[in-house]
Amino acid sequence: MILDPNLVILDATDTYLRSARVIREQVVGKHVLQTFPVNPNMAPSDSLKVLEQSLRHVLEHKEQHKMPIIRYDIVTARSGSNLEFEERYWSSCNSPVLDETGAITYIVHETQDITEQIQQEQAQLYHQEHLNMLSSAINAANWELDIEQDTIHWGANLYQVFGYTPEDLGPDAEDWNSCVHPEDLYAALDGMEQAKKAGAKTVTLEYRFKKADGTYAHVTDKCYIIYDRHGKPVKMIGSMIDMSASKQAEQNLAESEKRFRHLLEALPHMAWTAFPNGKMAYFNQNWHNYTGMPSGQTEGWAKVIHPEDAAQVITAWHQALTSGYYELECRIKNHIDGQYRWFLERAEPIHDDKGNTKIWIGTFTDIDEHKQALEQIQERDRRLENILRLSPANLCLLQGPNHICRFITPGVYTMYGNRRYLSRPAQEIWPELEQYDFQMLLNYVYHKGKTVQVDGYKLLTQHPQTGTTTEAWYNFKYQPISDSNDAVEGVLISAIEVTELILAKQKIADLEAREQQ
Repeated sequence: MILDPNLVILDATDTYLRSARVIREQVVGKHVLQTFPVNPNMAPSDSLKVLEQSLRHVLEHKEQHKMPIIRYDIVTARSGSNLEFEERYWSSCNSPVLDETGAITYIVHETQDITEQIQQEQAQLYHQEHLNMLSSAINAANWELDIEQDTIHWGANLYQVFGYTPEDLGPDAEDWNSCVHPEDLYAALDGMEQAKKAGAKTVTLEYRFKKADGTYAHVTDKCYIIYDRHGKPVKMIGSMIDMSASKQAEQNLAESEKRFRHLLEALPHMAWTAFPNGKMAYFNQNWHNYTGMPSGQTEGWAKVIHPEDAAQVITAWHQALTSGYYELECRIKNHIDGQYRWFLERAEPIHDDKGNTKIWIGTFTDIDEHKQALEQIQERDRRLENILRLSPANLCLLQGPNHICRFITPGVYTMYGNRRYLSRPAQEIWPELEQYDFQMLLNYVYHKGKTVQVDGYKLLTQHPQTGTTTEAWYNFKYQPISDSNDAVEGVLISAIEVTELILAKQKIADLEAREQQ
């Protein structure tokens, strides 16, 4: 690119224009520092500053100046005011062109796109640093293969992991082949070739590798493949991790899993296990015998849950994965008679040393008979409640030493209005009665176990809909209620309205008083 002494672009070669992805009309006549858009995701000041300093050096000293390598991304696509950029690295040199008097007439800016070279170096450095870090952190040895020369360079930890020095194995790649177990060699080589043909950047191999003592280590080999600008693989960098201890742990885990499942099969209940993500892993044979699901099948378990319960079961199970607690009652279909029975399903997570869930264990307990008995009791209670509601007496049941309201009939609302009654102590429900030692009265009945009768008590009753008040008289009875062991557990208050009787007595008294006059 040709610049004048004011750093205005005069012309550029076709090669430069192709590299910068611009046309001549876009750059000619413009100041070089204001011509090429800056990637907003990068910090542009450094690259622009390096370019400007180099050009100022040429103008001041009238000598060639080679710039350090800079990153300056180019525009690859435009959509209105939005620009798309592509990463680019440049190696550039600025040279002055002088006239007969020694004055600068032009500056030649020559640049070379070295992006591919920089990216390869960065990738190789990253992979090497990554492998060195792995080698230091785990039981691993790294290596570097020159594919064209078919030579291998052994890195850190080779002796610590496999007992060899780099000289023991040598630089020939065939020495690596001789250490791989014969049964694993073909699969390992084929895995490398397939990865290179596909242009993959990484490939993971598993094989057995002979150690210096003659034993074989189970190895996981993480390989990075480096390609040249033409897409040809030139290097491979790998890290061989000795997984022998892990393999042994897997075998031990398999044995433990076998014993664990045997234990679940011995349980009298239906039982299951699930993975940490909630997916079912196993049902014992009792489940398959009851539900008719094929042995070993874990998918489709929700189909045997009663349709009215299935959504609740699934929702509660997903919530349990976060809360760590699961307990639910649901109905499950017996495939033999087609009937549904009630089961209590409970599950607990098993955690590792770090507190992470390893597995869930759950059981189903048949509670159908208990459920039916409970429903019968509830039905009896509902019938009793209906009978009490039809009683001419207004009733209120207070429970415990704090006299918590557990039951009232609708007539109480007429007597005292729309208040909050249930689950509240009497002292909060009727604060206006404290002046009459109401709490003392309740305590006497509860603790002494004796009945108290209060007759002809006048109230200003409030109609629950209209809010109008009228005078009314009631006879109150406070009775202790005992449990099956004859211990007092509450106080039953009954109130019978005697307004008509009181008014009639008053009327008779008035008539008698008039006759005496």
